[in-house]
This record gives sequence, C-alpha cells and structure tokens, in this order.
Amino acid sequence: MTSTVQSLLLSSMEQNNKPQDEDRLGALTDDILLSILGSVDLATAARTSALSTRWRSLPWLLPDLNLHVRDFLPAPCPDYPVAAGQQIYFYSQIPAQHIDEAMASLTRAARSFLRIKGSSRVSRTSLEIYLIGNYSHDIGPLVRDAIDNGMIKELDLTIADDKDYDCKGGDMLRKARDVDGFFSAYPNILPCLTRLQLYNLRFAEGDIHNVLFDCCKQLQHLSLEHCDVGDCSVWQVDAPNSVLRVLEVRYSYLKRLEVLCLPKLELLSWEAWMHCEPPLHFGYVPSLKELFLVCGADLEHSGFSLSQLLDGATEIHTLTLNFQGEKVISYHFSIDCATCF
Repeated sequence: MTSTVQSLLLSSMEQNNKPQDEDRLGALTDDILLSILGSVDLATAARTSALSTRWRSLPWLLPDLNLHVRDFLPAPCPDYPVAAGQQIYFYSQIPAQHIDEAMASLTRAARSFLRIKGSSRVSRTSLEIYLIGNYSHDIGPLVRDAIDNGMIKELDLTIADDKDYDCKGGDMLRKARDVDGFFSAYPNILPCLTRLQLYNLRFAEGDIHNVLFDCCKQLQHLSLEHCDVGDCSVWQVDAPNSVLRVLEVRYSYLKRLEVLCLPKLELLSWEAWMHCEPPLHFGYVPSLKELFLVCGADLEHSGFSLSQLLDGATEIHTLTLNFQGEKVISYHFSIDCATCF
C-alpha cells in the first residue's frame, strides 16, 4: 500500500509540469491529501511540496510527524526495514557515509518541521536517530523546544546502532553513556516518551531502572535489543506506578529478568536468552495476557519447568513458544489458549 501511494505521488510530481495532464490529486480535499501523505515517509511527503502552491504547505500540516533516519538513506539497504511499523533489527551493512548523510538530511528536516509546524496539528511524533557526530546536539534542542512549546506531547524514540550482536562490553558501556548523556542534556524528553527502542547498551542497574521507570512516566512500549546490566546479571523491575504495557527483550546476556511489579504489563516477549536457566521470574503482573518465549536452545541449555517459570502470571491467555532445541521438560499451567511452534 505504501509503495503504491509513493509511486503515485512521484508520478504526479514528474507529470506536474505537463499542462495537458489533468491534476487528479489536486481535485481532492485537503483532508484526503493529508491522509495520503500520512501513508508515505516524511522525505517523500516533503518532496510533494514542489507540486504546486496548494501542495506547498500540506506536508507541514500532517498530524503525525515521523522523522526516521531510514527514510533519508541515500541508497536502499536490503537489511533495513522501510515500513515505520516494521521491526528494526541491526543494520551493520549500511556504509558509515550513508548513515552520516541520512542523519544530515534528517537534521535539516527536523529543523524545518519542528520550527514551522503549528502545535495544534501534531498528535504524535516518532523519531529514529543515530547518536553520532554532533547531530544529537542539533536535534536535541529542537525536540526539547518542541516539547516546551507544546508541539510534542508524546514521543516514540528509537536510538539506532550500526553494530550487530557481537558488540563488546566496552562498546556497550560507551553507548550507554552516550544515551544517558543525551537524556541528561535534554531531560524533558523522558517524561514524553511513550515508546522507546534501544540497542547494544550496558546500563548500571540503578541507572536503567531510574531512566526507564522513574523518569518515563508515559512509557507504554519498551524494546531492548542486546541490552543488559552486565553479563550474568539479574535485572529486577519493581515499578508499581509504571504504565508500561509491552516489554520486548532480544539477545540479552541477562541471567534473569525478575518482574517484581508491573501492574499494567500486558505483553512480554523474550527472544534468545544466552544463559542456561529459566530467564524469567514473575511477581505482581495482574494484567499480563500474552507471553512469547523464543530461543534456539541447544544441548548446553538445561530444561526447565514452565509451571515454575510462570508462577505468579495467572492471567495469561496466549502463550507462544518456539524452542528449537526442544528443552521444555514439563508444563503444568492452566491457560485458555496456547500457541506453540
């Protein structure tokens, strides 16, 4: 759908200078045109401002502002998702020069949109950036000011990374310091976050809990890729005031995640834990309905009892399991629906 709309818009731009061609899109109302623009990436939407005088201001009236570095890459990357809702994995095959060019273009777009857009038009803002060079010092103040003037009230933030899962502990610590430095420089960002996705970070235990649960009052969706608080560490989450609904963990060297209290949590997904024991312990999770456990277990993984792992999670109705090594040894838990692969 998105690619079809994008092709239609680009075709209209190419034909715009031909007087004999009928401007079919121009005959539509502004609301319909904004709906069309909302289904393509921001870079394409901005290009349509060259179509005519009428189109010139339309991209700046979009209610949702999606500033994604993926949309500004100078060349497509096969491993890089192009849809905003598609899961982002690692993209180490992107040349460093392309990342730099994309961040430069995104910064220019952020400066244009965040300084011009009227605050009454914005309902949601999504930002995906790399913390490289000085770009964070350019984008950070723009986001900070947009929050202060009421333009941004809810923010989806992805801090991307160009390393894969082989990223070493020292690099993870450095990246965590960079992220912490960004949030420390612009502290009003944290209370606005509704969704946060992070990669390759090794936090101090107190820091990760303070940042993700004490400061992020609106955070509803948290995705951590190759993040931990140290090898073989135990991360305890005790956040009775948190509104977090979705927690995703992938490729972590955590020994165990202990969810002591997350009253609003509805979905938890853990993919590929590295240690040979049950990865989860539940305390107070009265809203937890869906649990996804995916791991390519091998002979080094010891089997464990699902009934013991799920003790405390009594409201689950959808359980998805994918244990390629078939190491689940027993299961004695009552649920309404179980999906196993």
